[in-house]
Amino acid sequence: MLQHVYFTNHNERLLGAYHRPEEAATTLPLGIVMLHGWAGYRIGAHQMFTKLGRRAEAEGFHCLRFDFRGRGDSEGDAASATLTTMISDALAAVDWLTANAGVRRVALVGDCSGAEVAIGAGVLREAVTDMVLWSAPMVGADRAAADRAKKADIIRQYVAKLFRARTYAKLFGGRLDLRTIGRALKSGGKGAGEQGSEEDAEIDWLWRFVDFPGRVLFVYGGNDPTAPEAMRHYEALSRRAGREFRCHLVQGANHAFYSVQWENEVMDATVEWLLEQAGRPTATGAGS
Repeated sequence: MLQHVYFTNHNERLLGAYHRPEEAATTLPLGIVMLHGWAGYRIGAHQMFTKLGRRAEAEGFHCLRFDFRGRGDSEGDAASATLTTMISDALAAVDWLTANAGVRRVALVGDCSGAEVAIGAGVLREAVTDMVLWSAPMVGADRAAADRAKKADIIRQYVAKLFRARTYAKLFGGRLDLRTIGRALKSGGKGAGEQGSEEDAEIDWLWRFVDFPGRVLFVYGGNDPTAPEAMRHYEALSRRAGREFRCHLVQGANHAFYSVQWENEVMDATVEWLLEQAGRPTATGAGS
């Protein structure tokens, strides 16, 4: 059952979509809070969070996906959003789910910037015992090389489009947004405000990751230019934390898993791993 709910944070109202299992007897003790990326909202990239919510609900999970302040249908100013404000919103979402769904444990599922938010929030609530991080950018490290790789990949994609007939059809039909293309090339794919803020610089990211006492599953696309360095980074941090490094690599996938096959593999790996953490046996384990 899907229900739209509201909760507040710093006197601003946030909209959430709450998936509640119909059969109480099959309800699992682990709830899920989904954290969308910087430029997204509660449905996730190409509706992956909506689809994941339905699948997880069918398995017995209570799930909450919501719009951060300033995004989607939540109140707030998008220009004022930072990772710090998003972390605060995530904590409010965890508190809502534990108070209203009858679950004592929560897993955070974060996509891209939402994965950073999960890392920033997880250690701050005892209820958070698990995290699934899709295409997680590196935290607590110099990301200059990863940013250059991402920008180079964006440039390659636009160069490839120069050799496609439909690109010129859009151009001559006035349907090609040259301003947006220019911004993407200049920023390397980062949205406005995603460069970081002064308050974000105060976050001790390494402490928040290393001191998180729960379990973490990483999911990356094999064709994501930022993935190799990020995987090495998190494998080293996981050793430092004394935590098993679990990672599922979707072969051939890009950063956003833009194909039905790729997104299904991401959701299969996510749901199977969460079922494992909830105590329900699965046919195959996720990650390696």
